[in-house]
Amino acid sequence: MATVAQPKLMTAEEFMAADLGEGRFELVRGEVVEVPPAMPEHGRSCGNAYYILETYGRQSGLGYALSNNTAVVTERGPDTVRGADVCYYSHARWPRSQLGNTLPPLPPDVAVEVVSPRNRRGEVHRKIGEYLDAGVLLIWVVYPKRRRVAVYRQDEEEPTFYKEGEFLENFPELPGFRCPVSDFFV
Repeated sequence: MATVAQPKLMTAEEFMAADLGEGRFELVRGEVVEVPPAMPEHGRSCGNAYYILETYGRQSGLGYALSNNTAVVTERGPDTVRGADVCYYSHARWPRSQLGNTLPPLPPDVAVEVVSPRNRRGEVHRKIGEYLDAGVLLIWVVYPKRRRVAVYRQDEEEPTFYKEGEFLENFPELPGFRCPVSDFFV
């Protein structure tokens, strides 16, 4: 009886060092998965989310934002590396002075995912679960078509949904932060 050879699973470090060619990729349980490019509306909402968090970080002096599908290790053995649309790190947890060309040593304080028409509901929820299991403190899922933001937190069973006319505020992870939901969609 012939045996089927299993593909060699990559580690997060091997994945980050690999030359995978053109395109965007994530590592899911050791296997490389291609991710299609984003559409313009998605890119605009990602840019807005980055601007919102970076501006907060600079004005408060408490942290900084990262964009362009920054690597977040969500599982080990086999490894999973997700590309968060936007991340925010507080200086208290990972000082900006320690940034380099290696994987972040811990998950971000905030991860932002912008939902595009191509995203399947199950995929988005799986990614949210991975972020929470990995220790991301706060997750914003931005829905451009519905013009709302779902907020997931470590200590809450269900997300809280915010719509236009409401504000994202009162997060212990982001002291003093306040932002109209509509700012994600300008």
